[in-house]
Amino acid sequence: MSLDWHRSTMANLRSVYPFHTDTGLGHRGPYMGVSLTGGMAAFHYDPFELYPTVLTNPNVIVLGEVGSGKSSTIKAFLGRSIAVYGARRFIAVIDPKGEYRTLADVLGFSVVKLHPGGTSRLNPMDARPGDDSSDVAARQRLVAGLVTAVLGRPLDATEDALLGWAILTLGRTGRSFTLADVVTAMQHPPADLIELTHTSPQTLGRAAAPVVFALDKLINRSLRGMFDGPTTVSLDWADGPGIVVDLSAAYGDRDALPLVVMAATHWLSAVLQRDSERRVIQVIDEAWAAVLHGARHFQASLKLARTYGVSTWLICHRPSDLTAQADDGTADAKIAAGLLSDIQTRILLRQPPDQLATAADLFGLNPRETSLVGQLARGRALWRLQQRAAVVHNVLSPTERALFDTDTAMTT
Repeated sequence: MSLDWHRSTMANLRSVYPFHTDTGLGHRGPYMGVSLTGGMAAFHYDPFELYPTVLTNPNVIVLGEVGSGKSSTIKAFLGRSIAVYGARRFIAVIDPKGEYRTLADVLGFSVVKLHPGGTSRLNPMDARPGDDSSDVAARQRLVAGLVTAVLGRPLDATEDALLGWAILTLGRTGRSFTLADVVTAMQHPPADLIELTHTSPQTLGRAAAPVVFALDKLINRSLRGMFDGPTTVSLDWADGPGIVVDLSAAYGDRDALPLVVMAATHWLSAVLQRDSERRVIQVIDEAWAAVLHGARHFQASLKLARTYGVSTWLICHRPSDLTAQADDGTADAKIAAGLLSDIQTRILLRQPPDQLATAADLFGLNPRETSLVGQLARGRALWRLQQRAAVVHNVLSPTERALFDTDTAMTT
């Protein structure tokens, strides 16, 4: 068939063949695979290498439905980061499903498995290393979020003040304290607080009762044996390659899981926020649980990422997982949605049809990108780094495929 010649410019061609003029991000960072929309060029990524020329925010969100290759993409990045950077990187994983144990064994990570009645405990009231122990703002936000979740309502002004005062009083002692100590401080308000409020101890005790009961429930039920006492594990920050906090004992309890993930995430973030030349990759799987009741606290933690050289990776199946509470239009819901818009690296694996409109709205996808996200094959993802985009096929070695495959129980 005879066709007429057609003359065009790159301005025309790039609209017809999007991505095909992509120049890539350079060769620095772990190799992640090939860019299908960049001429099959090698695709490398590391948030610290790309800061501040390409990225001004080191945090990452990874979304992908079951079977899309999400886990293998993340684990490949973690393993290759250790291979490329060695002691210059530290990996920390919040693992609600217990699926990072194999990776931890191969890479030499410490594994802390928390469960009621176990010997391992983490104290979410621990102060950040090197910080003034009286700096309790983060701990006040955490406990307020935990109590709010148990009560199912916001704290009133008196409850919030009493809880904040109790934690501040304990912090001023300069000694380590636990959630049980917070309960005791709430039950025995200091004389200066009684004088300040012009009330009696009995009146303050009645006002504090709902918070005390909520904390007692946390200590004796939801967090029992895991976060109800002094920390019994140590973090090998100087020489260790990483740590995995296994929370799989609580995974089957949808009410307790968000509380457990909140407490674990706070403890880990506090420990990792220290001045060091080591850069930290913090992975929070099932991230919906971390923000369900603690969006404000979690937002404050993410904003400290650049200060301490921490790249936090939030892992979910669907965009609606992180914005489910946005339906009621509350302030916490808006904060949760804002977390997504602040994160500049979005790794979007295949999404079901009912999630495409939400993904397009949250991440500013154009129609072509939205269509691609709904059709991606296993192991392929749309990587969005601010205004740059590429479809990347994650290339796994046979060894990696055997280690990272989470479908073994179904396919063997």
